[in-house]
Amino acid sequence: MATVTSSEFAPRAALAALVLFAVSTAIMLVTGPSLMSIGLVALALLPVVIYLALRWPLASTFGLYALLVPFDNLLNTGSFGTITKLLGMAAGAFMLLYVVRRRMVSFEDPPLRVLGVLALWMLASTFWALDQKLALAGMATFAGLMLLYAVLTMVPISRAQLNMLLVLIVAGGVCAAAYGAHTFMHDPTIAQQSLQARRLVLHVGQYEIDPNHFADALIFPAAIAAMWGLRTRSVLARLACIGVLGLLVTAILYSGSREGLSALGLIAAYYFWRSQYRLKLAIAIGAIVAVVSTVQTSVFLRFSSALDTGGSGRTSIWAVALEAAKHRLLQGYGLGNFTQAFNLYYLKIHQPYPFGWDSPAHNLVLHYLVELGVIGLALIGAFVVFQFLGLRAIDRNNELYDYRIVMEASLLAIVVVSLAIDLFQYKYAWLIFAMVALVRNAAVGVPARQMKPLPPLPQPSRALKPLGPHSTSGIYGRT
Repeated sequence: MATVTSSEFAPRAALAALVLFAVSTAIMLVTGPSLMSIGLVALALLPVVIYLALRWPLASTFGLYALLVPFDNLLNTGSFGTITKLLGMAAGAFMLLYVVRRRMVSFEDPPLRVLGVLALWMLASTFWALDQKLALAGMATFAGLMLLYAVLTMVPISRAQLNMLLVLIVAGGVCAAAYGAHTFMHDPTIAQQSLQARRLVLHVGQYEIDPNHFADALIFPAAIAAMWGLRTRSVLARLACIGVLGLLVTAILYSGSREGLSALGLIAAYYFWRSQYRLKLAIAIGAIVAVVSTVQTSVFLRFSSALDTGGSGRTSIWAVALEAAKHRLLQGYGLGNFTQAFNLYYLKIHQPYPFGWDSPAHNLVLHYLVELGVIGLALIGAFVVFQFLGLRAIDRNNELYDYRIVMEASLLAIVVVSLAIDLFQYKYAWLIFAMVALVRNAAVGVPARQMKPLPPLPQPSRALKPLGPHSTSGIYGRT
């Protein structure tokens, strides 16, 4: 009887699952959606999903996660969190299994070591937090993001896999930008607002995306698309990249986000400084400016009124945060407890631009200075600095040097953005951190981390003689 090898079984199992999926989908189309038909489709998909996740965890689960990051807040499932959170957990689990099976577990990555110390400090802060429930909830959020990042630092990745992930990131950004632009143009409530108040806020049911976070999630896709347009020699590909970049910039303008637009300017300046495509970049910027100059947006009015409104009340918030930080400068008030600390000192500081109670920090530095103190803030700063330093291994002769520039520019952009908004707990920031690690792995390789084989058993110094029938010997020879 012929046997089926594992290499032959996997494609056959995948094909059988696809056939079952096709049949169940046809049944659902004929009978209409029902609990039974939906369950049948899910059952048919399960073997395919598990097979893809086990065989290609980076390209499947993490790729889908990267694709959906711009829609994170709209994909809420209720008590289980967002779909992207579940995908991130699944991606982390499958990739952890991947690296454990191949004995690639390692903590050699310097940013990962700093992150480990930061995680311990965050956990310790829950003991002196003003509200321990909030601190533990914040710790759970960061634990998921940190564990996913930790596993990705250990995963080897090919150039083709890296390019595929970058394509998915840009595709997710383009879909989000197109959806946002369509909503902005066709939502009658937005059209009825004054130009200064007109901002894109995406809603799905009771969930929404803050316009600033929506814009900031498009920064990384815009940086990638811009570099693709500069690198390519094809005129059609360059025009396509300009079109993609124009759509992303237009969506950011519709959001009215000042920090998002500032981040794009910083990326362009960094490309001028570090890349070899200065002339192409100048032409591309001119074309994009000509296109977006026709866009009616509130962002420029918001820039002009920034001083009059104290940055939409941010300066008053920061004054309260500084006052709170002075009283627990070393250890802070505990992870997730900025609002509680803010409320303690809100009435003690003059409010020329009152934001009100329960204010978010709108500044990463002050946020974690209040929550984690000087020690925690220093660890966060060290983590970001080591991200930059890790990219130095990619020199100008490396094929991925242009992607090093993309990662450095994106890191700088989110650092600047973080001075006006809290983003360290958001997935789009951690997606950049993860891609920095993966670009480094693709460029310089993941060091061999196979476990050392066990030492061989000691061999006897001389050949063993067979035991005689009347011997009083031990088990290895005559005594």
